[in-house]
Order: sequence, then structure tokens, then C-alpha cells
Amino acid sequence: MYLGTVRTLPCGHVAYAASARACPHLADPRYEGGRHVRLLTGRRLEYDLACAGCDASGQPVTLVQICEGCVQRHAEDAENGDLAAWRGQPGIEERPEPVDRAVTQWPLPDELHEVIDLAPFGTTSRSTWLILTVDGRVAEVEPDEQRYTVLAAVDLLAEAGHQPWMGRVLRHRLHASACGRFAAIVNDYGRFGRVVDLDRSGATTLLLDGGTHHPDTVPYSVTFAQHGGRPIVVHRTAWNRLDVSDPESGRLLTARTHEPPNPDERPPHALDYFHGRLHCSPKGCWLADDGWVWSPVGLPVVWDLDRWLRTNVWESEDGPSRHRLCQRAYHWDIPMCFMTDNLLAVSGIGFDDEAMLAGVRVFSAASGHEITAFAGPTGELFSDGHRLYPAEPGGLEIWDPVTGHRTGAVPGFVPTCHHRRAGELATAANGVMRRWRTGRDTAAPATS
Repeated sequence: MYLGTVRTLPCGHVAYAASARACPHLADPRYEGGRHVRLLTGRRLEYDLACAGCDASGQPVTLVQICEGCVQRHAEDAENGDLAAWRGQPGIEERPEPVDRAVTQWPLPDELHEVIDLAPFGTTSRSTWLILTVDGRVAEVEPDEQRYTVLAAVDLLAEAGHQPWMGRVLRHRLHASACGRFAAIVNDYGRFGRVVDLDRSGATTLLLDGGTHHPDTVPYSVTFAQHGGRPIVVHRTAWNRLDVSDPESGRLLTARTHEPPNPDERPPHALDYFHGRLHCSPKGCWLADDGWVWSPVGLPVVWDLDRWLRTNVWESEDGPSRHRLCQRAYHWDIPMCFMTDNLLAVSGIGFDDEAMLAGVRVFSAASGHEITAFAGPTGELFSDGHRLYPAEPGGLEIWDPVTGHRTGAVPGFVPTCHHRRAGELATAANGVMRRWRTGRDTAAPATS
């Protein structure tokens, strides 16, 4: 690759010129003017740099060449809060592919009343789903056969005095185990939940309590996984602690013990982190946590589930497999999903909610390193391992996560749930269940 000529650049360094340019103030290594902006060039995520003064001048910004070292220095400053804004538009590349836009619709039986949540269900590739109704019934629905079976009726847990925080309204959320036997009904942005055994008519096996410390800032931390051929449930037991339990007996599998700490010292393994929504990788190897730390800063993390259960009971606090992926001031509780068992897509490109570009960053769970990023997607994220499916307000979009191209769309269809085994995305609202097949058999696989 031709890199140009090594020469003394306006930044004062003898080096090859970087692709990004900068205003003369940022090119001066002595400049200490604070925050800067990124000027998008319209070519994917490529950008130039300008100081706040040049950005606010109202005049075209003079740009000079700088070296890669200076670009890296400003990138590190951006991660520490010096990125004030993005200007201009990124380049979004299209590569249209054939898309079957047929969306299957099934009017839900009137006797189910209002459906408030939906989860994939069953151990086969058949289109079977679990729904939660407004009156607390948990039912298996088979839309292809147009039938349903009520499996349980539970009391939806109320939380007296709950006040919504920053638009986060308490809502009941349904989670189902892959084995098809257990479900969790929890209060997102609340404190309580329960695990029920669907083979025993919804008998409660475990009452969940995430504690009183700011539960209104995060969805309830809970997910099912498989370990050693048996189902397990991961759940929050305090704002800064996760545990694993046996969903059949309710037995705790991650009891921690340590010597009583000196009251003047920080307890061993203490975690200053508010656990958020949990995501389990497709094969159950990794857990991702969309939580936050003071002041507040969103901080998605990942760690190895097997290490947690077999080797180190403190793995979720400070184990060697726990990786911080990125940090974003005032930005958490956002779309993310595992694309493969190692690749995690995280919504938003930037380091602050006031300087956040619509798009996706893709991280390796094993290393914690960013693999790629591309502008465009903003909605809830789903993936079949081949394509990324953002559910945008105007409808579903289809993206190639390897090349960053948008390859198609299904207008008007905004799914809320993904059934990986059935290869379907679905939503249930206003008395109708709508489904669309992902068509993964025709898509190119994502690398891991």
C-alpha cells in the first residue's frame, strides 16, 4: 500500500501523513484548548478534526496534515471525554440483496387479552413462542397451527411508590429457558421478579430481589443459560452483584465467602458497577452486561460463564476473562446482541450521549477488542450469525456486519423478539402476532 512520503508535517513530526487532517490548532502539540469535534467526510466513518473554536467560528475550517500518532492522541482524548460532537454525515454503503418481505400475521385469540411480552420457546426449530398477558397468564402459542396453551397463571409483582426515572417506566418482562421448562417474569426498572416451573403449572421456584439501590436505572438483570447439560438462571441479587441459581430447586450456585474486611478498607472483590440487561451468547460461552458506573458512565462488559461456574466464583466481579468493552458518559441501556458466540454488536459510536453517532461497534468477547464499526443502525439489534437486523422505527433493516453494507429492508415490520432456532423475528401487539423469517440460509456468514 502506498503511504506517501515521510516528511516533516505541520504537527512537527517526521512521519507519513494520516488520512485524517486537523485544524492548525489541533496540529500544534502545544495546544491545550480542550474539546474538539470530528468532521465526517462522507466516506464511511472517516473524519477530520477541528478544535471547538474553529468549529464555532462559522467559517470553513482550514485543515492541515498530521501524523497517525497525533490522530491516536486525539482519539485517546476523545475516549476520555474531549469529543464534543460529530459534524456532517457518515457514508452508508448499500449492497442490495434479494429479500422476501412477506410478513406472516396471526390475529391472537380474543381470550388472551392484551399481550405484554413475547419470548422464543421450545427446543426445536418449530415456530413456538411464550407470551405473557396483562392478567399474568403465560401461554405457549403456535402461530402456524393457530393454537395456544396456557401453561401458568402468575401474580405480576407490583412495586408500590415506583416513579419512572428518565423515561424508564416499570414494565413486566418475560424470559424463557432454552429447555422449554422455566420462565422468569421480572420488573424491568424495578426490584422484583420470579422464576416459575412451567412443567408444574407455573409453581414459583425462585423469588428474585435485585435490591433497592437505583433499580429504576436498568432493566432487571436476568438470563437463562445451559451449563453441564442443565439449565441455570443468572440474576441480580444486589445492584453490584450477580448470582447463578438452579431454576428447578432455587439452589444458589455462586455462594461467595471471604474473610470479614477491615471496616476502613474496601471489601475484597467489591464491584462499583450497576448491573444492567444481560445477554448470553448463542452457545452459552459468554455473558454480556449492559451496566453503568458512577458518574454515570455506560460500561458494557463481558466474561466467561464456564470460568465463573467452574474456576472462579468472583469471575463476574474481577476475573481475568472480564473485559470492559467501551465507556460512554450518560449512555447505557442500549441495543446490543451477540452475532456469533464471540462477536457482540453494541449500538452507538462515541464516548458521550451528547456526541453519539448512530451506528454499531463490534467487539470480540474473548479479547475485549473492537473488531469493526459502521454507521447507520439505531434500533434494537438482532442477529442470526450471518446478518445484523436493526429494528428501526420505520421497519426492519438488514446489514452485513463484515463489510458494513446495508443489504435490504422490510418496511413497516418492527420486531421485538428473535427465535434463533426457528429463524424468525416477531412482535405481538394490538391483538396480532407478526413474524418474518430471517433467511439465514442465503446469507454469508460473519467471521468470529
